[in-house]
Amino acid sequence: MKILHVIESGGFYGAERVLIELMLGIKVLGHDTALLSFGYKGQKEKEFETICRKYGIEVNSMRVSKLGSFCINQYIKNFAEGNSFDVVHSHGYKFNIIFGLMPKRNRFKCICSTVHGYVSAPIYSRMALYQYLDKYALKQLNRIFLVSQNMTSLPNIQSLASSQYAVIENGIGGYSPECPVDDRLNHFIHNKTTRLMGAGRLAAEKNFDSLIETLPKLIEHDPNTGLVIFGSGPEEDRLRNKIRLLDLDKHVLLFGFVESLLSYFNYFDVFVMPSITEGTPIALLEAMQARLPCVVTDVGGMPHMLGHGRGGWIVPAKDPIALQIAISKSLIRSHNQIKINFSYDRAMHEFNYLHMSRQYVSEYKSVLAVTSLPM
Repeated sequence: MKILHVIESGGFYGAERVLIELMLGIKVLGHDTALLSFGYKGQKEKEFETICRKYGIEVNSMRVSKLGSFCINQYIKNFAEGNSFDVVHSHGYKFNIIFGLMPKRNRFKCICSTVHGYVSAPIYSRMALYQYLDKYALKQLNRIFLVSQNMTSLPNIQSLASSQYAVIENGIGGYSPECPVDDRLNHFIHNKTTRLMGAGRLAAEKNFDSLIETLPKLIEHDPNTGLVIFGSGPEEDRLRNKIRLLDLDKHVLLFGFVESLLSYFNYFDVFVMPSITEGTPIALLEAMQARLPCVVTDVGGMPHMLGHGRGGWIVPAKDPIALQIAISKSLIRSHNQIKINFSYDRAMHEFNYLHMSRQYVSEYKSVLAVTSLPM
C-alpha cells in the first residue's frame, strides 16, 4: 500500500509526533508512505518537514497563495492519483473540510482522517465555525480514526455511524531523538529538591494555571520546590504574568519548545498534566516510559492510559487543591513504585508505535476493500 498523509503543521506538537510515529511504523511494516505538507507562499521549510526528512520520510511541500488554497482538493487528488497512492490520510480541520465539502466525484477515491482532539471553542469564533463544518465533513469521508475511546462521546463523533469510525490509541517508540540538555535546566534546578515537570502547548486547554497554583502550598512543605513547563504557545505571556503576580519567578521556569523531552525526564521527580481536554497525549506516554510518577486530570484518554489509577494519580480538572494533594502523594517513594512499574509496562506494550501502525494498516485494508467494490 501507499499512504499519503496530509497536514498543515504549525509546529511540532502532539498531532505531528503521532504522525511521524505512524509513518515510521508503516515503513517498518513494509508499506510506502509520504507526507504532503501544506503552507502558504513565502513560508520557509517547516520544523515538521525538517524532522521528517531527517528520519528518511518523503516530504512533499505544498505552498500556495490564499487564492490557490481554494484549489487544494484538486491538487491533492491529482498528486495522489499521479503517484499511485491508495489512501489519502488527513490530519486536521482544514483538509477534512476541504475534502468533505467536495462532491464525491471530485474527491480522491479513499480519504481517511485522524481526529487528534477538539478544543473548546467560543461560540461565534472561527474555531467554532470550523468545528461545525468538520461535523458535516467527517460524514463524507471513508473512515475516521479517534485516538481515545473517550472521544466517541464527542458531538461531532456521535453524529457518525459507528461503522464509520475506529478507535486507535497513539503509540510511541519509532521516533526517539536524544537532544542535548539545555544549560538553562541545570542552572534552574541545581538547588531544587522537589522537581516537577509539565509539558504541552501553552494554550487554554492545557490548563497550566492549575499546576502553577499548586506551587505556594507545595513550597510550604519544601521551599526548594521547582516547576519546569516545556512548550510554547499563545498563553505564554499571560502565564508569565501570573507567575510574576504570585511571586513564583524563582520556582517556575517556562522552558519553551524542545524537539524531544526524552533527555529531560531523568531530571524530575513527577510529571504533571493538568489539561481540561486531551486525547492520548504523547508526553504522558513518554513520561510513563521514562518511569516517572504521573499526575493527570480525569479527561480524555488519560485515565485509561494510567489504568484508572493503577499507574498514576488522577484528579478532577481545574481543581488545584486536589492536584496539589496528588502531587504530594506521588513524591512518596513507597506510594509510587507499583504505579511506576504498571505504567511503564503499559506504555511499552499497549502504546507501542508498531501496535498502533498495525491497526491503521488493517483499517486501511478494510476501507480499500470496500472502496474497490464495483458500484
